[in-house]
Amino acid sequence: MNLNKYLAFFLLVFTLNGQAFELTTGLTPPKQQKTFLGLSGIFYEASDFPLATAQTKIESLDLSAPVYKTDLESYTVTANFSQFSITPQQSSFAHLYDVKIGAGYTRVVDEQRMWSVFARYGSASDRPFESADVSTLGVTGFYSVPSDDPAGKWLLLVDYSNNRPILNNIPLPGFAYFYTPSKEFRAVLGIPFASINWTYAEKYSLEVFTLVPWILKVSTSYAVTPFAKLYTGFNFSQSTYYLYGREDKEERLFYDDKKVFVGLKSPVSQTIFADLELGYAFDRAFFEAENYEVSPDEETKIGNAAYGRLSLRFIL
Repeated sequence: MNLNKYLAFFLLVFTLNGQAFELTTGLTPPKQQKTFLGLSGIFYEASDFPLATAQTKIESLDLSAPVYKTDLESYTVTANFSQFSITPQQSSFAHLYDVKIGAGYTRVVDEQRMWSVFARYGSASDRPFESADVSTLGVTGFYSVPSDDPAGKWLLLVDYSNNRPILNNIPLPGFAYFYTPSKEFRAVLGIPFASINWTYAEKYSLEVFTLVPWILKVSTSYAVTPFAKLYTGFNFSQSTYYLYGREDKEERLFYDDKKVFVGLKSPVSQTIFADLELGYAFDRAFFEAENYEVSPDEETKIGNAAYGRLSLRFIL
């Protein structure tokens, strides 16, 4: 069973902190690994901030490249960069950054088993790399094994991060079961995440991904052509940062928002894939806490705003 076909949906929608590309690489057999470059920009129209009307935008770049590979093993490097900008400046910061570099190793044990480990170091802050207390560190290891059902496969994993929304600085074990009884239905059931990709009628499909309690994305799409899809849906997610000079070193800045959207995704060529999305962001807020809170006592609300997002993905 080729694990890569399960990950096409699951990991590419998992964009939390730019880890999607490195996880996709780590769970792809070495001989099938390729270089990926992703560019994305989200631009919000003017919205009401606490002090004055302002505009926000989020720009990101993600790169994953195997530097050495054989049929049995590969060494990979990754780089991720994102910038959250507020114009004009509303508080002590005008820009928030999340910068990471990483490296990984993947090893094939046999036709049914494979393991990988990835480490990443960076900084998520208004002043990245200014001091040690704004640095981020993460390590993820996973091991895939077959199941008794030929339509399924198990994934065992352990993850450590010092910038996780909750249960920070704790190595967390996890598992997932990949199940694909047909080409119309694929599911990944695990802790603490789950995803479903279901073609429920000709040309219509449903996609669901959740990383409890931080991320929820639900969308339904219509295949305009065998390659292009129109889609609509809902997304709830957040970003986390360490502010430079904070008194409580365990405290972080959270940005929370929810979105409804419509979009079109299609290949531009054999190596370039485009995704254009238009939507409306609401329930937007900043708050400071040690761990993520669903309803924080003190938060800075930001006005609702229409937005546009363009993402390009290059296979090099």
